[in-house]
Amino acid sequence: MGLVLAASAHAVGWPVAAGGSGTIAAALAARLADLGGTIETAAPVTSARELDGADLVLLDLAPGAAARLLARRLPASTAAAYARYRHGPAAFKVDFAIEGDIPWQAEQSRRAGTVHLGGTLEEIAAAEADVARGRMPARPFVLVGQQYLADPSRSRDGINPIWAYAHVPHGYPGDATAALTAQIERFAPGFRARIRATAVRGPAALEAHNANYVGGDIGTGATSGLQLLARPRLAANPYATGVPGAYLCSAATPPGPGSHGMSGYRAAQAALGWLARR
Repeated sequence: MGLVLAASAHAVGWPVAAGGSGTIAAALAARLADLGGTIETAAPVTSARELDGADLVLLDLAPGAAARLLARRLPASTAAAYARYRHGPAAFKVDFAIEGDIPWQAEQSRRAGTVHLGGTLEEIAAAEADVARGRMPARPFVLVGQQYLADPSRSRDGINPIWAYAHVPHGYPGDATAALTAQIERFAPGFRARIRATAVRGPAALEAHNANYVGGDIGTGATSGLQLLARPRLAANPYATGVPGAYLCSAATPPGPGSHGMSGYRAAQAALGWLARR
């Protein structure tokens, strides 16, 4: 994931949506409406029978949820693969409202939209190894977003929005707020004094907000071992579920998390190809 993000940063940078990332969803919805499409929300689908008659069904779901939805329609081999699918470490997210800017010691960090905090390579490796083994590290790896630097419209009256999340063990039930805040304070002394409000969302709350984030895994699956190359299963067409017209399009499919949107794009190509052949 890091290699994909680094390559993107070198090629085109990391664009910021004016007004917040919600404007991207709004633009996509408006484009769909222009093409005659409609969007229905607050209508949970619990059975594939509710989708009967659709030409195509694209499931932006974790494999387990797709298996429950498609149930007995799934071929046995696909159902077994989805049952074996492994989820990875979790995120613990804290949104901050701070007065002024983060007082980073490193000048470059004062200009960056996203800052990765981990210390030395050895410290990062140790923290990530703890998380993989189910232990909460004292100094977790933390990502900090300060996109207001490129988009001042997000700020009000000298108060700036900051989001940050720490890597924590899968399903971690504790409160990592102090450890996350301490890691920022470590590289930006005086940060705590600038905090005016916080909003916290741990692994359980992340999953409650988005059922794809199983155990707080915002990448929709571990990116290690065979699953790094064959997600969600080893198949010529990993997007196909084996149910005619039903395709998986979440980050559980190639190329996986870190290449935002490409999983859905490739799944749509596969689905449209099937529709054309039919």
